Amino acid sequence: MDLSSFVFDLPNDLIATRPSKPRGSSNLLVVNRKSEKIDITKFENITNYITDEDLLIFNDTKVDPVLLFAKDEKNNSREILLVNEIDQRTWTVLTKNPKNTRISFCNGTKGYLRKINGEWRIVFDCESSEVIQECGKMPIPPYIGRSPDDSDKIDYQTVYAKKAGSIAAPTAGLHFSNELIKSMKDNGVDIDYLTLHVGLGTFLPVKEKDIRNHKMHQERFFIHKELIEKIKKNKKENKRIISVGTTTLRAIESCQFDDDYANKWVGTDLFIRDGFQFNFVNGLITNFHLPKSTLLILVSAFLGYELTMKCYKLAIKERLNFYSYGDAMLII
Repeated sequence: MDLSSFVFDLPNDLIATRPSKPRGSSNLLVVNRKSEKIDITKFENITNYITDEDLLIFNDTKVDPVLLFAKDEKNNSREILLVNEIDQRTWTVLTKNPKNTRISFCNGTKGYLRKINGEWRIVFDCESSEVIQECGKMPIPPYIGRSPDDSDKIDYQTVYAKKAGSIAAPTAGLHFSNELIKSMKDNGVDIDYLTLHVGLGTFLPVKEKDIRNHKMHQERFFIHKELIEKIKKNKKENKRIISVGTTTLRAIESCQFDDDYANKWVGTDLFIRDGFQFNFVNGLITNFHLPKSTLLILVSAFLGYELTMKCYKLAIKERLNFYSYGDAMLII
């Protein structure tokens, strides 16, 4: 399928800059894949669509405050995103117009920005955890159009976040409050967790005109053996397996469900597009995604292209909010 198929016009005022509060008060578009029936309700009403027969799977990754604001040796302001930890003092980074320079941070510590082995890295004078703790900001997506603040340290983190390692949030999970999760458990919904650390590539647009030529970034995930057994059991009994977010779905569909994938960190570069055979997941909770993104292409593969575009057009008409802090979809 051509990349131009995944372009749509979105009014700027529908790009959410803050989440709905309290959690669960956002809008929810519910679409049935078989009947093609579409409803719009409040997210807190998701309990009306999920039963005690369902297995609901979350991604419990935790977003690190890895966005740093600093000064270089010429006193120019510099924004540095820590991407990958090499050791306790060294990270690969993204920053505009990189050059070899000394860097100063808000807590008085320093480091060197330099090119090493073909990639830009920051080498801190101290352990990086100290700088991240004292100076780090949440790496909210640039399309939000503002600098991160203290509110984002709460808003851009799921209430069940547990394992640090992501530089972007699994945004479908941002809608869930502790109270909503408890209510679902009390109603007999089987809730479980895996971990996929979200990398920078998740939000990068596809640039290949023929999307088949797109090379997916690699991300690491961990699924415990008990969850694998639950998924296999639900599939055998034709019960629903509902993924909270596209990151969770990619991890589940990457897993071959044998002992080679249980209780260990595994890498995936799975790119889900039209024609993909979904082996396990048959329900998805997700946000409204960027044009030309792998996330939109994944949703289209899961829901079907025509129905996906119909949902997006309706969401725009009804003025639902888009992207990371926006409203949600439930596909069943």
